[in-house]
Amino acid sequence: MDGTKKHKRNQRLSIFELDALREAFRLSVRENDVTEAQWAQHAELFVKRTLQKGSRPTQA
Repeated sequence: MDGTKKHKRNQRLSIFELDALREAFRLSVRENDVTEAQWAQHAELFVKRTLQKGSRPTQA
């Protein structure tokens, strides 16, 4: 049985949450005029900001 900390760290996103994150990233790319060459750096910042905001999509 997994401990509480390990369980929280290993939580997986649902297909719907992943789709919402992908769409939010695409919108961010468009709004910020991010070039394809800048996607990796932008993705890193996008994920950090999303985690800081606690903006994980609501689970059903």
